Amino acid sequence: MQGRLAVVGLAAAFGLTSLPVAATAAGGAAPTVPFPSAGNVSVIRLTLQGASTAAPRLRLANRALPAGSFVVGSTVRGSAPGRFLATIAIVNPVHGGVTTAKPGPPVDVRLPAGFRLVGAAQVARDVLYANPTPAFKLVPSPTAVVLGGKPPKLPPARILTDAQLLAFDRPVGLAEISLLGLQFVTASLSRPSPTTVRVTIGFSQLPQVNAVELRFPAQLKVVGVVKPAGTDALPMGSAVQLVASTGFYEQGVPYQFDIELSAPPKRGEFVTLRASTHYFENSLPFTERFALP
Repeated sequence: MQGRLAVVGLAAAFGLTSLPVAATAAGGAAPTVPFPSAGNVSVIRLTLQGASTAAPRLRLANRALPAGSFVVGSTVRGSAPGRFLATIAIVNPVHGGVTTAKPGPPVDVRLPAGFRLVGAAQVARDVLYANPTPAFKLVPSPTAVVLGGKPPKLPPARILTDAQLLAFDRPVGLAEISLLGLQFVTASLSRPSPTTVRVTIGFSQLPQVNAVELRFPAQLKVVGVVKPAGTDALPMGSAVQLVASTGFYEQGVPYQFDIELSAPPKRGEFVTLRASTHYFENSLPFTERFALP
């Protein structure tokens, strides 16, 4: 069945939403994982325990995926003998314009023979835009493999790391987002001074955006903006609208803004981002969120 996968030999510890579990013939229980919406990404984390100390191999029992989508995964040794952590990223690139797509078919995850699931399988679904912060910690994956589909020319480990970063509202590079086929406004944040947030924004597959709004925590006020040529900045209390004054923002071009705030923002607070194709007479149907450094 297209879009229903059986994953054999998984391992990872991602703390997200618990999933229903059903018995399988492969030796263990199988969670059913919702497929990401069109143009989005889901991350799965499992903890596996086995009698063997050899890492289980990742593979798909069914490689039939929705057109254009792909899956990567990795296993990492856990803290106890025979325990492994499996992280899987499912990427469903957008096709066509911005839409709030219906969920795709679910993914069936089958445990490898000789391994059992420890605790509940957990999933962060649709992490590209604002999503609940997972309860798990990001697990570095120095190596990863392609489990299904045809990903872009990026190392699988890089794709898996990017998916986890998105789940935690951390920046991902514009070139990588574009190669992944995702519609997104990237925002890289830094602190040149205690009260200044430097925001570098870029656009992937959004050719008609002419305005972006950044909204900071309510106790902070935007008091000034240093902006690049061809843009205007409109402070509005704790928010600022960044407008392409000569047309639309260009694809693949970084735009750097230095935003002066009334007080130093706290590390880990969030700035939210909205984008518009008509100077906020309408907004694109998503909100992005980024953690302040």
